[in-house]
Amino acid sequence: MKRSEVRAAAVLAVLSAGQFCIAGPPPKSSARGGGDRKPPTPRHKAPWKNSLDMWFVHIDPAGQNPDGFWMGSAKDEEGRGDDEHRHTVKLTSGYWMGRTEVTQGQWKAVMGDNPSHFSGDDNRPVGRVSWDDCQEFCRKLSERCRGTYRLPTEAEWEYACRAGSTGPYAGTGRLDDMAWHSGNSGSKPQPVALLIRNDWGLHDMHGNVSEWCYDRYLEDYHKAPSAGIDPTGPETGSNRVLRGGSYYFSRGRSADRGSAPPETKADNIGLRVVVEDVFTAPGSDGQTRRREE
Repeated sequence: MKRSEVRAAAVLAVLSAGQFCIAGPPPKSSARGGGDRKPPTPRHKAPWKNSLDMWFVHIDPAGQNPDGFWMGSAKDEEGRGDDEHRHTVKLTSGYWMGRTEVTQGQWKAVMGDNPSHFSGDDNRPVGRVSWDDCQEFCRKLSERCRGTYRLPTEAEWEYACRAGSTGPYAGTGRLDDMAWHSGNSGSKPQPVALLIRNDWGLHDMHGNVSEWCYDRYLEDYHKAPSAGIDPTGPETGSNRVLRGGSYYFSRGRSADRGSAPPETKADNIGLRVVVEDVFTAPGSDGQTRRREE
């Protein structure tokens, strides 16, 4: 399936324990995420929000090296999984990534209910949503707000998570700075955007809740069709991808991978959405584009 086909149908995926993997060869990991080659600085556009006050950050492919970015983990990275083969991936188009995970308040505004076990705070990420539920959320959100909302592909997710880094964690490179995990979360999800954002302005890419991606899971994901350019995963497979770790786990590295059947619902599984890079002016539904204060 080509990336253009993914755009036509809204997309999503999830993380589960023990199914994290790493891909490929080259450069050694660095504590903070430097790397052998410094990628160019992306041309950032101002953060943008829709009529439901959902903020989005523009992810520019100019942040890659000429051959793409390193997806997966170095062989010497601590905690590396067998499915994280390191390989280069090139994204050819920009996209708008949710600055935070979808919150319980945002889910309720679109779907009319709150399936989360840990309710009581609308700023917590929504949980107990299946991949199938996420498809319906994206469909309804696309009808309500201008633009096409969908789940990110696994490559889009990792590129945005890394924000130019190559080590285990983006931002400061320290887990406690970047993630709600089993050691600091109190065994429950925390309100979004309380911890340090990564260098491209995204919060909670590590920890809090695992996030569904569009792709079907493949252990040797570097061997999937079109794996090198705008990959969307294999054509067949019973599980969908989960990314980011969660409050339940002691990890959540940039390369960590998980998967689950699309009907799976768990307290620590939620989502983050992408909007296609098609906005050139404020929409009639009250959407605005302005710099965050």
